[in-house]
Amino acid sequence: MHILYANQVNDEHLDPHQREFIRTLRTPAPLTHVEGASALGGGHARKSFTTAQDWVTAFFEKGADEVLGYYADDFVWEDIEFGQTITTKEELYKAFVVFNNSGPDSEFGEHLFEVISYDGHTVPVSKATLREAGTPAGWAEQDYHRLTDNMRLGADFEYDEWGYMQWIWKARHNADFFGIPAKGKTTVTRGTTTQFYRHGKIVRCRTHWNFREFAIQLGLIPPPDEAWRNN
Repeated sequence: MHILYANQVNDEHLDPHQREFIRTLRTPAPLTHVEGASALGGGHARKSFTTAQDWVTAFFEKGADEVLGYYADDFVWEDIEFGQTITTKEELYKAFVVFNNSGPDSEFGEHLFEVISYDGHTVPVSKATLREAGTPAGWAEQDYHRLTDNMRLGADFEYDEWGYMQWIWKARHNADFFGIPAKGKTTVTRGTTTQFYRHGKIVRCRTHWNFREFAIQLGLIPPPDEAWRNN
């Protein structure tokens, strides 16, 4: 997704209310579970195609304050393509609050997401199964840990439901994209998000999207062959 790295967001990006909201996140009040709450917004009910579409558009349509309610207190959020991993609500808020006023004339442009398919199911309380510790034969230890350490984050978080969504994304850019020249251009691509839930809240959330197609449309790399242009 089109976000700022959380550590790039400072006070000049935030209004007084948002700065105060961040201060409250550092000493959060205990959360109370409400039985029968809707799955929309992280309530404890079965997830579905509808909740997937709600989540994928919430960052731009509902604002960062509300998005935080979708996540458990302990969670992992990761965008694989940008190598960004977030594990606190303060970081998550800072990453998305800059889009609260996004739109046709904003710095961040317009972003349209549409979920195309959703798979998911409730399961007995579970945790991830991890490969045994130790670097496998044939791997340099540095490379192995660089690639796998973030995979292990959240592996000990219990979940009772999972969901897998496929979506498409159209972006009309009014500024550069993570330093990539994109102003005035429109890009389209596809992606997937896998989520694990506990009591209706997200405990693990990892997204992949087709950066290669995105880069081709921005002229960073050439298309693989003429057939691509005709599709």
